[in-house]
This record gives sequence, structure tokens and C-alpha cells, in this order.
Amino acid sequence: MKALQLATLSLVVLLSPGCALFGAIKGGDPMAAANAAKAEGDKLAKLGADAKAYAEKKCAPVLETQVGFNEERAIGGVVGVELISGSGHLFLDGLTEKNPETLNKNLAEKKAVTLPDNAINDLTAYVSIVGKNLARYSARPDLPWTFAVIKNDTVNAFSAPGGYVVVTTALLKKITNEAQLAGVLGHEIGHVVHKHSLVKYKDAKHKQCIAANYAGYLIEHGGPSNPATDEAAKYAKKFDGTIDLDKEEGGFIKFIMSAVIGLLQTGNDKESEFQTDATGLELVAFAGYDPTEYEKFLVSLGGQGGGVLSSHPSTDERVAKLKALREGELKDFATGTAKPDTAKAFAPLATK
Repeated sequence: MKALQLATLSLVVLLSPGCALFGAIKGGDPMAAANAAKAEGDKLAKLGADAKAYAEKKCAPVLETQVGFNEERAIGGVVGVELISGSGHLFLDGLTEKNPETLNKNLAEKKAVTLPDNAINDLTAYVSIVGKNLARYSARPDLPWTFAVIKNDTVNAFSAPGGYVVVTTALLKKITNEAQLAGVLGHEIGHVVHKHSLVKYKDAKHKQCIAANYAGYLIEHGGPSNPATDEAAKYAKKFDGTIDLDKEEGGFIKFIMSAVIGLLQTGNDKESEFQTDATGLELVAFAGYDPTEYEKFLVSLGGQGGGVLSSHPSTDERVAKLKALREGELKDFATGTAKPDTAKAFAPLATK
């Protein structure tokens, strides 16, 4: 956004040189025209520099302020919906309540939403039970953890702030036992526990805050205006305090999310992934699973591109660190079982 604003300034300098320059050209004085162009350019450059300094000072608290739980849960819900809607649809078989208005009212009033009893919904419930069992051993056991399955042909799993964890049907097809499922879910739980996505959210929020306040300063001080700067400037004051996405209007949410989703899709750095693998292994071991099964699952994925491996360190690196951990400080806990009973639970996937 910042690059867009600066590019816009440059374009304005070239195409709209101002009254002094226009007068000089009309009068046929090349030297006067050049001087007027330089003066106009210097004026716009100073305005841009002042706007940048103002925006950076105004938005510094965004990076310094801790994201509260309500904001975390709200951004997690938005991120989850965005990622799911762009990746597939929930692997559920119908709702008892078909009327959207009634369903939303029931959800708002925290009334139970029931699903038909069938194998597909049993599978989703199974994944949720395994996930919630692991999460209770985590450093954030009191989060309202939400686990979901989406129908998608890419082997993938992702998480969002606030306790949202999603796996694809393609990934479940690769799993042969519950310990492997626990490894995948434990890894994603680790991302939420260590708040890796929140770090990126704060970075994205900071960037959008600067863009909005930069544009607002320009317009307020007579600088150039266009639809992009006008739109950004509308949200300058939105960053003054705590953001409540549950109460914000759609335009501002879209303004924030345009930066957030892009950053989240870039993946995490190696150290974050190793940290999350370690946390996932601890959860798997403490919950009584055989931790070697997660290593076997990673190896089974091979070198396939995209999905679960797209933003991770090499499988060899991950397996080596996992092995060192389970043979080291987790040795006394790494004695669980594979619990190979997923074939029946995952039967709906065979024909889907």
C-alpha cells in the first residue's frame, strides 16, 4: 500500500505539475518551467516524508500493544472463514436447521446446533475429539478449541489464532493411525500456542495502519487524492485503540484482511516450524501416542510440493530434530501406542 501511495505521488508530479508550472509553460519560459517543476516536486517530496514520519509515529503502538483474546478470537474466525472458503468446504453432512436466519440466531444465543448421525459427521467428531484431547495438555487448554475437516484434494493442515485448526480430506487419506493424526493436530495446536499467526497479524495491522494514516495525512494537507488513498484514509482513526472485528463494518475488515491473509500464506520461518514440531511431539507423547508415527507420516509425504510441506523445513531436518527430542528429554514419555484404528473412522473418505 505504501508503495502504491508513493507511486501515485510520482505520477501526480509528472501529470499534474501545478499552477506555477502550467503558467511557466504557457508563457514559453523553459527555465521557469523547470524551476516550477522542481519546486512542485520538492513540495510533494516533503509532504510525502512528513506523511511517512507521522504515520510511523502514530502506528508505533500497534506493534507494542499485545493482542487481547477477544481480538485474537475474532481475527481467527475471519482468517478461518477466508482460508476455508478459498480452499474447499466443510466436510459435514447437513444441518438439522436449514434456515440461515434461525441458525445464526441459535448460534448467537449459544444454542446447540445438531448434525445428522452418519459416518461423515462421526469422522469430523472423531478428529475434534482427538484434537481437543491434545489441546488440554497444551499451554492454552482453556481456549475454545475448534477442529474442522474440509473437503480438499491437497494434503494440508492449517491453524488460525484463537484455537482454530483445520485439516483436509486429502491429508486424512494419507494417515494410517491415530498417532499420526495426533502428530498433525499437535503441530497445528503448537502454532496457536506460540501465537505465530498473531505476530504476522500485528505486522499486517501495522502496515495497514501506516497506509491509512499516510493517506489521511496527505489528503488533510492538500496532497494528491485517488480512489485508493481515499479508501485507505477512511480507516486512519480505526487504529487508535483496540480493534473489535466483531463490531466493525465489512470495508475495514476487508482492508485489514487483505494484508493478513497474504502474510499468513507466506508460511513460517524454520525456527517457528521446529518449535511447533517440538510442541506437537510433547503433546503426542503426553497424550499416550507413539511419537515415531508422526515421523513416519512426514516421511510418507515424500517431496510433494504445496500443502503441508510448502512452507516447512526439509523432512530430513524435521525428522532428525524430532528423533533427537524423543530420544533425549522426552525419552521417558515417548512410550505410547499408534492406536491403529483410523481405517474405520476414515471410511467415508474412501468414496469421497
